Amino acid sequence: MTAESLAAACEQAAADLADLGDHFIERVLVDSSKEGGEVDIFLRYGPGRPDAVVSLTGILHFAAGPFLETNGAFVDGISLDLIASARPDRPEGLTRLGSRPPGTPDVVRLSVEGPMAIEVVGRTVSVALSEVEPQ
Repeated sequence: MTAESLAAACEQAAADLADLGDHFIERVLVDSSKEGGEVDIFLRYGPGRPDAVVSLTGILHFAAGPFLETNGAFVDGISLDLIASARPDRPEGLTRLGSRPPGTPDVVRLSVEGPMAIEVVGRTVSVALSEVEPQ
């Protein structure tokens, strides 16, 4: 993925996620069998609102917890940041990953805030929204 296409994907994903801050985390799938790994976060609200699946691939960092039952894993907020390769340092909160080696590609950081916080850094991001059925 080029830097421009990642920036566009990040912008679209951030727009899709903007209204999902009141959803619940239904489940989180971590697949290490694919090259680079993949994380899928399933967000649900209920009737009248779209469900969402946030997918990141090329995983460089994943953290979640404390783990809760689904009914307690509500989302207080979601943020998505593009971390450009031109940036010589790591953003606040990611310094524990060590220094950023030269040639590190652009990456995306997803942060889900709430009782079960999730943080994922990956090379690609996409958001799939379900259709909302009329009531």
